[in-house]
Order: sequence, then structure tokens, then C-alpha cells
Amino acid sequence: MMKKRQKARLVLSLGLLALGSASGALTGCGAGTSEIQGPACFGGVSERGLFVVEVEVDGGVISLNEPFELGVSLRSGEDSTRLLSGRTLLVEGWMPGHGHGMLRQSQVEDLGDGRYRVRGMLFHMPGEWELRVKVIETRLEEDYRVVEDDTISFEVTL
Repeated sequence: MMKKRQKARLVLSLGLLALGSASGALTGCGAGTSEIQGPACFGGVSERGLFVVEVEVDGGVISLNEPFELGVSLRSGEDSTRLLSGRTLLVEGWMPGHGHGMLRQSQVEDLGDGRYRVRGMLFHMPGEWELRVKVIETRLEEDYRVVEDDTISFEVTL
């Protein structure tokens, strides 16, 4: 199971690098080792290609054991110019090497125009983290409800 997860993360990382080169989604983003310092932003296409997700750390810094907030921009994977509001976002920090996540649960607020605010983030241990974003879309088609979800993860080292 662990080998499969590591392979998927490597493929996703390579895909994000390719996307960053092609679309500029990662342009201007940088990461440090003890702190992520500004501008701290991540971006890419979700695993199934349904969504384009861009995440920016407020203040440009993620410090160990300090709360931080995120701004998230969400667009359609089919048409990246189309902003998506009204979706459910679940955002968490996960330490794959330890098999656990954050000690708190984040809260996500839909600000409209494809923008979301994530509060309550805190990385309480040094090491390798994954910033995971799961997007859930619910819509009506004819006389039935369709629920689709897709995820994207970004690697963070503190």
C-alpha cells in the first residue's frame, strides 16, 4: 500500500511540474525547509482532471506549530477560465510517514467567484506533510443527483 501511495505522489508531483511549466500555475511559488516563505502557493489539476486548484498561504509563511490560513481558487478542469463556486472543499494536512493528520479540523468558507477561505490549519510537527484538497461537486441532471469528487495533494516540508 505504501509503495502505491508513494508512486502516485511522484506521478502527481511530476504532473504538477509539467503543468506549472505549461500554464504558469507554479510561477512565483517557492518553499523553504523550516518554513514555507512567500509567496507560498501551490497549483495544479486534480487527479481526475475535474478541477484546477490554486492555493496561496496567507502572509506567505507556514511556520511549525503556528496557525495559518489559505486562500483557494477553484476553476473547471475542462475550461480553466470558468471559476467554480458552490462546491464543498475539504482541506487537511497529512503526514504520510507517520500515518496521521493535523490535530484540528479546518473550516472552509465559500467567498464566491471561485474563491474559498480555509481557516484552522496548523502543522504541529516537523517533517514531510501533504496539503490535501478534496473538491466535491453536487449537481442535478434531469431527475437525478450527481456527486463527483476529486483530490489534489501538495508536498510541504517543515
